[in-house]
Amino acid sequence: MNIYAAFLLNKLLRLRLRRRRLPPRARENLAALDELCPSAPARSHRFVVVDLETTGLDPHKDRVVSVGAFRVVEGRIKLGQVFSELCNPGRDIPVESIQVHAIVPDMIRHARPAWEVFDDFLDFLGRDILVAHHALFDLFFLNRVMRERYGFPLQNLVVDTVLMCRAVLIEPDPYGQRRGAKRCSLDALAERYRINVPERHTALGDALATALIFQRLLTELERAGWTTLKDLVAVAGVR
Repeated sequence: MNIYAAFLLNKLLRLRLRRRRLPPRARENLAALDELCPSAPARSHRFVVVDLETTGLDPHKDRVVSVGAFRVVEGRIKLGQVFSELCNPGRDIPVESIQVHAIVPDMIRHARPAWEVFDDFLDFLGRDILVAHHALFDLFFLNRVMRERYGFPLQNLVVDTVLMCRAVLIEPDPYGQRRGAKRCSLDALAERYRINVPERHTALGDALATALIFQRLLTELERAGWTTLKDLVAVAGVR
């Protein structure tokens, strides 16, 4: 993704919405790109690494049951700046999903609905750059709530650690055979970097694992000569 294209799209959206009365959260999110410097080192920016647990893998019919996130500032994980909350999906959780994330109906019976949790997460995210593993999956759920509540998609830059992995660890694949795909899985990267993931398949546990992997992949990108925010977005940005 081209970072300047993101700036242009944001500007066009703001022009389209300039006469609409928007809630403060929506107006704040429209300004998510204002303080970014494309030519500055990527690690000098602030990131929020997120993971969602859901009722299943179909983004069109499934719902979020848990959100976990850590903030990364200047390449360091801020363990005191954490977001973690269960969500009531408003529907049954299939047994197959419970076997993965161990979130049972009793745990979310009195939890808030996802749209309420999302508003608090949006406050936590602020103008930081969002990071996720297979980011398009998480982004779909976040954007669904964002569009329903505010009428436009999340304006923060979004970076995918899978794309970072493919850029620095996987050989070129011009024929689309995906020969290195398994090497970019969360488990494979955790093993590569000797990262212990004691709470695998929980939103907070996977968010921490992704944050640790993000740190290491950021260093790998810098060694390869991709040092600026513009470089990071070109290599691993999604929209």
